[in-house]
Amino acid sequence: MSLIRLLAVIAVLESAGQAGIATNAPPLLKVGIATADITPAQPVWMQGFAARKAPSTGVFKNLSATCLVFDNGQMRLGLMALDVCKISEEALIAIRAAAAKVGIAPQRMIINSSHTHCGPSFNSKNAAYISNFVARTCSLLPAAVADLKDARLDYALGSSTMGVNRRQLDSKGKAIGMRPEPRKPIDLDVPVLRILGSTNQVRAVVFSYACHPTTLQASCLDIAPDYVGFARDWIAAAYTNCTPVFLQGFGGDVKPRYVSPTGKFGFVLLDMKQTVAEIGHELGRAVMTAVCVPPESVTGAPARPLPLASVSEKISLPDKKDTKKTHEIEVAAVRIGNIFIVFSQCEVCVEIGLRIKREMADWSRRTGSHVWTSAYNHWGGGYIPAASSYPEGGYEVNVSAVSPEAENILVNKAVALVKSLSP
Repeated sequence: MSLIRLLAVIAVLESAGQAGIATNAPPLLKVGIATADITPAQPVWMQGFAARKAPSTGVFKNLSATCLVFDNGQMRLGLMALDVCKISEEALIAIRAAAAKVGIAPQRMIINSSHTHCGPSFNSKNAAYISNFVARTCSLLPAAVADLKDARLDYALGSSTMGVNRRQLDSKGKAIGMRPEPRKPIDLDVPVLRILGSTNQVRAVVFSYACHPTTLQASCLDIAPDYVGFARDWIAAAYTNCTPVFLQGFGGDVKPRYVSPTGKFGFVLLDMKQTVAEIGHELGRAVMTAVCVPPESVTGAPARPLPLASVSEKISLPDKKDTKKTHEIEVAAVRIGNIFIVFSQCEVCVEIGLRIKREMADWSRRTGSHVWTSAYNHWGGGYIPAASSYPEGGYEVNVSAVSPEAENILVNKAVALVKSLSP
């Protein structure tokens, strides 16, 4: 397929006088919020664990879809967060078509999957569910636009050790299975973007963490959002009438930190369903801890509309075995004021996200900007391991279709896209 590139950078007015805005006024921005329940009404085949041989048997906790629309009077951005493992390309196309009808260009419509392993599969066995899912998610776009209200944004950065790397190594440096590996890195960051109303009430909290929602294991046949839903519960209880929105990070090789004395993943003191609630509440507390001190305002040029911008490209990653074959994925960058978010397709492993932020650290300091990384966007997608993981072997490397060179290609493109949106 040909390279697709969309660069949409906001044009600002020549002066505050032209805009009719007082110099002490907040940046001009409207945000609309809409949420729908996407829990299957009937048993469905589930996505995430190949060991399952039967459809779901019940619902432990409902699934949700939330859509945010940002509008500064000159362009619109859409962001949708879904409690599913991954969606199909057909579902992505349908949602983006619905976005286009309300003035959001397809590449400005980001769809993030939480990657819960207790959600429905998007295969032909679940055709009735998929049809209902598409109808409900597409209806969120006009609902969010109808909800557009004056908004102010602020940002805080928290931290959490809720996750642990799952690529345990033996004495020879080889991966020996999906087991806790505290010697390997995780991404501690918990970025938090609050959307405030006209009276400074918190309307929504967008937060992120890089960790597989796999506390509920393959033996669980109940539909659930895993820890994500319980983290949102904590935030919603702290802020009255607030909509919490979770974005999955670069956590392809990170699992929740529930560990047994055998050095494997397992439950101690609490059972599986009690543990998932405790883990989710831990992440919710990390979000609330981050905002214990006044968050900083999300800024743009004084007395001008808050900058919104987006850029999206499809890039080709080389195949692991066939040098003539490539795999195309979509990578996007979004700017909201001085917040820059990288949205990558696929299950991207943690060291790649850490590297993107590390390589952008000096740029971030110079420009007063914040860089945020999010994976599991758009549709489908396999693993993209860090190049250093290939000599170790292990699950992520074994099932990945791409070569070690994929890391450099993805990192370089992410950095370039973010910088292309800078003032």
